[in-house]
Amino acid sequence: MSGMPSAPDTPVPQRWPVKVADSHHRRAYALVGLSLLSALQVLDPTLNSLALPEVAGELGMDPSVRSFASSVGTLLLAAAMLGIGILGDLRGRRRVLLVGTLGMAVGGVLCATAPVAGLYVFGRMVMGVSTAASFGMSLAILPTLFRPEELPRVFGAWLGVQSAISVLGTLGSGALQAALGWRATCLIIPVLAVAFTAFGALAVPESRAAHPRRFDVVGVALAAVALICLMGGFTLAGELGWGNPVVLGGLLLAVVLLAAFALWEARSAQPGFPIRLFAVPAFTAACVVGIVFNFANGVIAMQLPTVLESVLGRSAFVVSIALTVMSVGMLFGTLAAGEAQKRLHLSARTIFTSGLLTIALGILLLGLVRTTTGSWYFGVCAFVVGFGIMWAQNSESAVIMSAAPAEMVGSVGAVKPAVGQFGMGLGLGVVVPIVVGVLRSSGATGREAIIAGFTEVMLCIAGFVALCAIGVHLLMVKQGRLQSFGAPPTG
Repeated sequence: MSGMPSAPDTPVPQRWPVKVADSHHRRAYALVGLSLLSALQVLDPTLNSLALPEVAGELGMDPSVRSFASSVGTLLLAAAMLGIGILGDLRGRRRVLLVGTLGMAVGGVLCATAPVAGLYVFGRMVMGVSTAASFGMSLAILPTLFRPEELPRVFGAWLGVQSAISVLGTLGSGALQAALGWRATCLIIPVLAVAFTAFGALAVPESRAAHPRRFDVVGVALAAVALICLMGGFTLAGELGWGNPVVLGGLLLAVVLLAAFALWEARSAQPGFPIRLFAVPAFTAACVVGIVFNFANGVIAMQLPTVLESVLGRSAFVVSIALTVMSVGMLFGTLAAGEAQKRLHLSARTIFTSGLLTIALGILLLGLVRTTTGSWYFGVCAFVVGFGIMWAQNSESAVIMSAAPAEMVGSVGAVKPAVGQFGMGLGLGVVVPIVVGVLRSSGATGREAIIAGFTEVMLCIAGFVALCAIGVHLLMVKQGRLQSFGAPPTG
């Protein structure tokens, strides 16, 4: 690392690696490194959903264990985000970033070599916590390198690299799994993590909060336990029923803990998170949008492989093609959103509303499938959903991170992946029990009956996403022209 702070080409002083310290393109190199590192978080859920049907069969997972294995990584990612964000602000964001990415490699190796279901689940747990560090810090570092007016363009590039890696990785993983099995799929993340960590170590600078503050142990604990109770309650509801005392108790405890967290942060002299930001309509709207589009992502990531492979009998390669088409849609959505904001000056409100409505359309189309529907149709639906997700995500990222005070970019950066993984966890862990519940209530056993239950749920989800789009549009009525904050809002 260079011992001298950077010249004022960045909003926050940096300590640059020696290899790039004197380069005029050092911010571009850092952006490439951060984009590559963040792409692992986008690719991992897709790879896990692709591998999980074969993992469950070989390791003998029952439905409850399979559901837990699908969502535990996202659960722990969300729970760990605030603590890791604060740790990065205090101890060094680059350091936490690189350690977290290497942790993803360890988690992937544990999954790939697992002889029993328990070790596979443990590997997913390691992956979740490590991803919190890797993705959270890659996001938090960006507003320390680029000014608020640059963030929409920067996030377009950041998300574009993620989408491109997702396309290549998803397509390659399908062929790899067809040839070598699910264990080879689980090794994709470790191989990429090691390579990307090496590049990041050479290109990404170190930064931390200029003024030390205490680690908010109480706030971190309240947030983590609340999210675990909330998402765990949703997951258990499919097996135990929504009226089960354990489920209701977990959900009630989550609500109480979240209220206690908000009260603690509001009254703390040195809060871990600036809770006042939720009084800003645009910030709250961005968080809602993040939950909804990640929910949709989780629905597709879990339901598409299940329907195509387990119900309709299509091959793992066909599933990977459908997921790849979704990633292509994401890439087009990212590029289109960046150009639309640059050339048409579209506001975050317009981007949010149109993005969620596009997602609703894609899921609505899934509600029209039949047992004879061709695989290409599923690909079209996935493309539309993927386009809508990334169309909305560019503005969501810019709004959240431009709202962050310079001293707290790590903790505020925790919001995006935390609400995102909460939404993803809902999509992965909650929709499966709902579909199963619909099938049980109807007594469905054949393929046509199962598909009928699936389409019923998809239509309901499409309606829910459309209602969220309307709610976000109304919430931002007083900030209708906003693209990103020029300075952190005061609430």
